[in-house]
Amino acid sequence: MDKKEVLWEQLRKKGLSDNEIQDKMEQKLEEVGGLLTDEGALTIIASELGIIREQEYLRIEDLLAGMTNVNILGRVLGYTEPREFQRNDGSFGAVSNVIIADKTGKTALTLWDHEVRLTEQIERGDILKVVDGITREGRRGVQIQVGRGKIIVNPEDDPRIEEIPPLSKLAERPAERKEIAELEEGNRFCEIRATIAKLYNVRFYEACPECYKRVVFKNNVFFCPSCNKKVDRKRVMIFEAGLDDCTGFIRASFFDRKAEDMLAVTSEAYYKVKDYMNRGHDARSAQRQYLNDVHQHLLGQEIVVSGDVTYNEYTGLTFTVRDIRELNIPQECYTILEELG
Repeated sequence: MDKKEVLWEQLRKKGLSDNEIQDKMEQKLEEVGGLLTDEGALTIIASELGIIREQEYLRIEDLLAGMTNVNILGRVLGYTEPREFQRNDGSFGAVSNVIIADKTGKTALTLWDHEVRLTEQIERGDILKVVDGITREGRRGVQIQVGRGKIIVNPEDDPRIEEIPPLSKLAERPAERKEIAELEEGNRFCEIRATIAKLYNVRFYEACPECYKRVVFKNNVFFCPSCNKKVDRKRVMIFEAGLDDCTGFIRASFFDRKAEDMLAVTSEAYYKVKDYMNRGHDARSAQRQYLNDVHQHLLGQEIVVSGDVTYNEYTGLTFTVRDIRELNIPQECYTILEELG
């Protein structure tokens, strides 16, 4: 029995019917624009219902968006200078990101308001212990926040510190080049070289700029149910295309900035799709027509992308793109020659 089946059975024992579990899972997937796996959505639901608790220390590669009570250790790779911003109510806030890593990967620890003072106390190489944190989906994957938890700098009484590699060994983890036929659910830090063989859709949703979950419009303001506050909405674009490398075919999802980079457009794409809808197209056909009319030139283009592999029961294996790299033909030739000996 795999983890998805185990979680499903635990939810049944909690008194939920199969239909209720399915509805809750689809709702979670919808909240983050379909960027969670079914297993990830069920994990979050089980956590919210108190079936499972993330009390043990997690590895960074095991983090999923929407987790609570997260305990994690990571070494500081760097941090951004605190940035001030003004909220809708006129008050001012501050934000900073601390990049932490363990032997399995890296993530951003997002600090808000008074928490940014931590940047005055830490240096590269320090170890941070986050207790009872929460996770959110960010621009570059899952990020962790303090929430109601706490951060301990260089804890001296935790034996797990020995498991954190030194700074010299925590340089940016290179993506592993794979063929599409080799990809499996759960693969991370994968790189593929492939040709764009199909244009699926380009869609949009109104998101919270902090947690990137879907917002609702009520009482003439945008409200984030996850952060439980009104926000300045951010319109997020998701572009999906089919990639082929002769060994296999996979659906790739380009989120936010990556979608803008691929299509070389920003907000104008949203209004052009709306224009097609005003001419009588439904949403799906408007997206397809826009891509066919404006971005047909992408078909046949060869690209190198890196990211993670997830599974969705509706679309199958999906490659969530984290980075796009320009194809370097000489380097590709050298690599092939090295492999041939």
